[in-house]
Amino acid sequence: MTTQKAHPYLLLSAILLALLFIPFLPATAQEERGVPLKLADLREQTISQPAYHLNFTIPKEGVVKGEAIISFVSKTRRVVLDFQADANQLHTIMVNGQKANATVVNEHIVLPRSLIRKGKNTVALQFTAGDKALNRHTDFLYTLLVPDKARMLFPCFDQPNLKAQFTLTLTVPNGWCAVSNTAIVDSVSISEGMRYTFGTTRLLPTYLFSFVVGRFQKTSTVCDGLPMTAYYRETDTAKVSQLPEVFRQIAYSKRWLEDYTGIKMPFEKYDFIMIPGFQFGGMEHPGAVLYKHNSIFLGPTPTPDELLRRAELLAHETTHYWFGDLVTMRWFNDVWTKEVFANYLAAKIMQPLYPDIDHPLNFLRSYQTRALTEDRTQGTHPIQQPLDNLNNAGLLYGNIIYCKAPVMMRKLEETIGEKNFRDGLSEYLKTYSYGNATWDNLVNIFAKKDPRVLQFNDVWVKSKGLPTISCEAKDGILTVRETDPYGRGCRWTQRLKLKLVYNDDEQTDKKDAQIHPQTPYEIKEVTMGQGDVRIPVSDRLRFVIPNCDGSTYGRFVLDDRALNYLLATWAEEESAEARMAALMNIYENRLMHRCSDEQTARSLLRGLKWEQDPLVASACCNYMSSVMSRLHGEPRLQMERKMWYMSLSHSLVSCRQRLVRSLFSLATDTTLIAHLYDVWQQQSNKQLNERDYTSLAYQLAIRRPAEWRAILDTQRSRLTSADRKEEFDFISRACTPDVEERRALFRSLLKKENRKVEPWAASLLSLLNHPLRQQQALEYILPGLNVLEEVQRTGDIFFAKDWVMALLAGHDSDEAKHIVETFVETHPNYPPALRNKLLQAAYPLLNR
Repeated sequence: MTTQKAHPYLLLSAILLALLFIPFLPATAQEERGVPLKLADLREQTISQPAYHLNFTIPKEGVVKGEAIISFVSKTRRVVLDFQADANQLHTIMVNGQKANATVVNEHIVLPRSLIRKGKNTVALQFTAGDKALNRHTDFLYTLLVPDKARMLFPCFDQPNLKAQFTLTLTVPNGWCAVSNTAIVDSVSISEGMRYTFGTTRLLPTYLFSFVVGRFQKTSTVCDGLPMTAYYRETDTAKVSQLPEVFRQIAYSKRWLEDYTGIKMPFEKYDFIMIPGFQFGGMEHPGAVLYKHNSIFLGPTPTPDELLRRAELLAHETTHYWFGDLVTMRWFNDVWTKEVFANYLAAKIMQPLYPDIDHPLNFLRSYQTRALTEDRTQGTHPIQQPLDNLNNAGLLYGNIIYCKAPVMMRKLEETIGEKNFRDGLSEYLKTYSYGNATWDNLVNIFAKKDPRVLQFNDVWVKSKGLPTISCEAKDGILTVRETDPYGRGCRWTQRLKLKLVYNDDEQTDKKDAQIHPQTPYEIKEVTMGQGDVRIPVSDRLRFVIPNCDGSTYGRFVLDDRALNYLLATWAEEESAEARMAALMNIYENRLMHRCSDEQTARSLLRGLKWEQDPLVASACCNYMSSVMSRLHGEPRLQMERKMWYMSLSHSLVSCRQRLVRSLFSLATDTTLIAHLYDVWQQQSNKQLNERDYTSLAYQLAIRRPAEWRAILDTQRSRLTSADRKEEFDFISRACTPDVEERRALFRSLLKKENRKVEPWAASLLSLLNHPLRQQQALEYILPGLNVLEEVQRTGDIFFAKDWVMALLAGHDSDEAKHIVETFVETHPNYPPALRNKLLQAAYPLLNR
């Protein structure tokens, strides 16, 4: 046989032509860190049936060694795993039984195409687990992999639409518990400690895989056929005695959801672990739900607020078993879909669980007021946001998705009707069980029942901002005007209630008519969303109060007469919802500079004296704290003294608690500080708990620098838990009166290794920027902003905003405002989502 030699030019042409047809996946993987959307989309099309067999050896100290066997079916020979680690953390790799020459490049492992088959493949790896995903404490650790930290723990396809089954083995020191998504099916005592093997999970996305190990106590029960075990480190038996009520509320939420959705509990168990210093309120890993320790274990005299928040948190995480765990978003741009249903349905669950609570009022307080804190700022954004890379997913979280989205969902249910809404959700869950879905998949289900959903969706979900609504009466016509602050012509479909206040029959001169609670009025309801609304009215009309029940979402501009009426009489409105609506209107108009801080503070405090609804009183206290922090001089001192006297005399115990807690951080009056010192020293206020007295100790140490060490030493000696002492030792350092020590502490926070327990780091930073120290702390602002991008990259999902809040909340000077404005102006190409977080957190300072 003879051979023919190829012409060099033809050979080169053939090589170049072949290169044109090589998929761009490896280049993308090597050139772009994180999990880019292009890579995720390509893998969704080419990778299926992934499964992970994971084995971790966890010593008391030191690195965690891991082994992974990953199987999957591939339509291509070009396969990329995600692994955010140094190259030396990957030790060996075998592909289909053959040793592979692969390494970690730009957070990816590109598997050799020569060893990959089209069809089923098995990859075995030995590695050192990434420390970022292991939240290690002295004698426990836990994984928290949302949204993109699974790839820090082990090599994987780290994207939510490649759901997999997980089988886990853990080797832990003797005396340590081990908890994961499924039950332990085997345990063996070995020289290194105990080896636990867990059952294979149902299909889960990587961010929901989880385990916790360490020294914990546990209490188990079976409620309504559901096995539950609580793991905790609490040593206070009075707090541990709260667990039966926690179990009861979880079981109730589970029954309610089964009935509402028509789908039985989709996972086998509900273990939950209370974590000291946990970053979030809770995290919904099925079978291993994590909760912040002090969100579950409350003090001996919890307020109605605190009890309700705990129940809402339990219902929220339980709802995730259906919304998020059973049906998962396809990509993290729709992460809000799991959060909106967790909050919205939790609010529904509360109604039969707490029948004596005014739930429409609680919805206003819990969701609408919090949504406004971000939606009114220049850092607002649509509920549904774009996401080009999973490493930016943490920036999508905030009050827009947690609080504005439930408001939107209520408007949607009002638009299409309760039955269509419930039937649509049930169809959605049944269609996509143990799989993935997009928000648009659900919109299409709803649209089959009511086509108006499509236009509603374009404005409420896909457009940023909120309407500004004003009223004007002229020539017998009342015009209700809706304005899009961004000039796009958006119209928000919703109902609006108006309170039309008239002159008495004898008072025909509108200018001189006296305003009082008995002034005649009527309530009218209109539908917004179709442009300006015009209503014929009597010439006796004096003024209009829009959104008099609070249920409409937006900012409502009041004219002077309406605003003065509310300032004078808000507390005399008959219903709690009307009083809450009045408070919201007053506060928003204060932020629009239509009334002063002093006017607002006097009105709130005057009305609070007579308030008997604990939820309204709580909201009023929150508004008071915000307004008071901007007051100075004698008006501030007068308000502080009145708050103190009210904290001793108000008829609502919960209001007395809220007022005295507010004064911890507000007090500047020397006599008041002395009163608070006596309360702390004698522990004489039985409504305050250990955490309250610790917070008060920090504040007193700053206000009494000559006694700071004695105050802290005394408070530390009172703490009964080793975990709480560890937290105290970290945070209390900020109380030092020594400026150089504080500067050193601040510089330490600029290093990521000193921010490992993020709530503690945020508390430390906040005390360093205490209002009483703000002149010296000006020097922290620019360095703190300069490191924000790194804080976002290395922190968990809420920490970037928490960092800016802690950095700026104590400042209200022109100098501080100028530093922030200059930073924003000189960084025109700042990452947009992170810029939004900065502008949201800086709003009180920038709007001063």
